[in-house]
Amino acid sequence: GMGALGTAIGFIPASLLPRFTLDGVFLYQTEPFAPPTTFAPDRSYVVGPSVTWTLWDFGALRGSYDALRALARSSEEQQKLAATQSVLSARLAYFQVALACEQVRLLAESVAVAAAQYDDITKRHDAGSVSRIDVLTSHQEELQRRKDFLAAQASLGGALRELLQLIGDKRRYDLTHPVDAHQGFSLPADLGVPTLTVDVDVLSRVSPALARAAEERWDHAHPQIKVFARQAEAARLSIAGLEASRWPRIQLSAQSAYEYPTGLARRNVFQNAIALTASVPLFEGGQTASQISQQRHLANSAERRRELAAEQLARDWERAQVRLKLLRDLQALDDRRVAESEELAKLVYDSYTNGRSTYNDVQIANLTALQAKISAAQTRASVLVQLAQLAALA
Repeated sequence: GMGALGTAIGFIPASLLPRFTLDGVFLYQTEPFAPPTTFAPDRSYVVGPSVTWTLWDFGALRGSYDALRALARSSEEQQKLAATQSVLSARLAYFQVALACEQVRLLAESVAVAAAQYDDITKRHDAGSVSRIDVLTSHQEELQRRKDFLAAQASLGGALRELLQLIGDKRRYDLTHPVDAHQGFSLPADLGVPTLTVDVDVLSRVSPALARAAEERWDHAHPQIKVFARQAEAARLSIAGLEASRWPRIQLSAQSAYEYPTGLARRNVFQNAIALTASVPLFEGGQTASQISQQRHLANSAERRRELAAEQLARDWERAQVRLKLLRDLQALDDRRVAESEELAKLVYDSYTNGRSTYNDVQIANLTALQAKISAAQTRASVLVQLAQLAALA
């Protein structure tokens, strides 16, 4: 995790600086000399501070430090990618709520229209101008619209539950009968008392940030790409550090110690010492070569994954752009279809009341108008989804 990685990063630069320690040794011997002598004590000790400093190692420690920093930057890119995905998930969930709200509102309007037509047809039946068949058929249509409305409320409740979970809202809401706040009329009777009023942006409203996403190209420095770029960089830096570890390492050390005894004399003394050492690995069983080979494989693998991520982002961006263009063309057709189907439904009902059309014609016209409105809402939601996906790629 990032915590362990940060600890390791902090350790490497510390190893580049002098290391101060307090050392102590106590030794007890049963036979200090053979043959025994009165001058040799059976116990001895040394205690005192010391300092060790790596003066030169051809960049071995520095390479390890830089590699860990690159891995830390890769973890930061992973966090950015996770944040981008979280924003995208929240936006998609929000658009699903907006679509469900729109469907609840449209079906509430449909119930109101069906109830009004049923009431009108019932009065006409009482006046003897329409048959009992038309009354029952009209009532069946109203009941079906009520059923569709309740199903839409259940879908809105499910969409709200998912959105609230994504944004971390742990408050308890009654999601049994939610309604759209933009609904400009009272619900018909027997539809249940609204338990929650949902106020979200209408689907036709597009935020400036999403609108700009359609004009932007996909980001070559996207976190999804930089994650693997940083991993490849870390592996290459590790190789440099491992290569440097094959060369001599020079260390300077100094110690000031309180000792007993000194030589064969039974007395305490302060002893100061300084040393300069150089070491070079002569034989290690191929350990460094194996580690270099492993890091080179990791670098090549990360580089290939970076290339694949870039190709995938380019494909996703192109697919979203094509899909967005198609949806906008569909949106224009939907607007015309909604306007014409609403007008047609009114004309057919007027024709029915004048005796020139059957109630079956009214049913077909009403259903066509409802389907056109729901289809238009779905298209608008799909446009927002594509814009959100483009924003996540930019």
